Amino acid sequence: MPDSVKQPGVFPSQWIRAAVECGIIQGDVAVHSGQIQPNSLDLRLGKTGCRVQCSFLPGREGIYRKLETYSWYDFELPDEGIVIERNQAYIFPLNESLNLPHGVYARSNPKSTTGRLDVFTRLVTEYGTSFDEVKPGHVGKLFLEVVPRSFAIRVRAGDSLAQIRFQRGDPRLSKQEIAELLDGDDILLDRDLRTLRSDEIQINSGMVLSVNLPVKGDTVGYQARRNTAPIDLRGVGIAPVRHFWNRIYGDNRPVVLEPDEFYIFASRELVRLPPMYCAEMVAFDASSGEVRTHYAGFFDSGFGYADGSDPKRSAASVVLEVRSRDVPFLIEDGQPLFRVNVLRSTEQPDMLYGSGTGSHYQSQRLRLSKQFNYTADEEEESAVSPQGFLDFSTVE
Repeated sequence: MPDSVKQPGVFPSQWIRAAVECGIIQGDVAVHSGQIQPNSLDLRLGKTGCRVQCSFLPGREGIYRKLETYSWYDFELPDEGIVIERNQAYIFPLNESLNLPHGVYARSNPKSTTGRLDVFTRLVTEYGTSFDEVKPGHVGKLFLEVVPRSFAIRVRAGDSLAQIRFQRGDPRLSKQEIAELLDGDDILLDRDLRTLRSDEIQINSGMVLSVNLPVKGDTVGYQARRNTAPIDLRGVGIAPVRHFWNRIYGDNRPVVLEPDEFYIFASRELVRLPPMYCAEMVAFDASSGEVRTHYAGFFDSGFGYADGSDPKRSAASVVLEVRSRDVPFLIEDGQPLFRVNVLRSTEQPDMLYGSGTGSHYQSQRLRLSKQFNYTADEEEESAVSPQGFLDFSTVE
């Protein structure tokens, strides 16, 4: 078992690589290096899927028995892919399977691109009684529930919609540890690129951060259009923005979120995660309102950090994938809206986010998923932040 330390934390990339070599992580198709991130592993769709009547947890009966009752039809994923429809539930066996040691458990979440496309995914195991969690000692295959919400999408075998991380104990930093981190490094910057310290941030089981709705004339967010053409997950930079999104412009007034509409916004604060830390967002916090603020909420070590030399150029916004629930909900510039838990790594990863991993979202500001193509006038607006420097996420 690759385990050089016993302290609580999220295991780094070198642990994942060793876990593949010794069979803790296995694949129907061999796991390759491009799947490994600083603190997580991309999971791939297998060759088949099934349309199901409803979402469910396998429980004691098991997923295969459940599928005998609730599966409507099975299908293969051809080379040209297959379109899965909006607001329909699908189950995909994944390429990867696990043979976890005792004391090591796993958590899953959608990838950044998946969340920004409003594709809802949840990991399940054969006899799982909770979503997105794999218990210590688990042996067996993994399955992914997929529900596209705003757009139909085209998927193929081998596509990655979710990622998984491996942990021991409780990796979350305490309130005091978060305060010490904020006071000892440039972890958070405000909109004017000034470092924020612990006495300027609400710390409550994590850092409470806010939404950015800046000056008049700027694009402050996007609202998804309904009944659009399908989006190809492998079609990077192809889908015209205006065919799929309505822009929301700042006019120094609050924005009213309509129930069950999907929005993209960005955080007011800019985030930098040094090599020994990663983070996760809390998807729903009732104290901040009846609104879900993300689907893909995990940040690998090095997010917004780059080489650590220039915080003002590397720090990144958190992109918010927002859906209000039952009633219209008003949000204002600087309104506390979501919470980020800071997690410790068991040891420093041998790679950092955005360093040799081909990330489209390092040093991001407000940014849609990588499938979208900005026209010349849109690119000019989105590539330069309100502070006037380049958003590196637009650079291939």
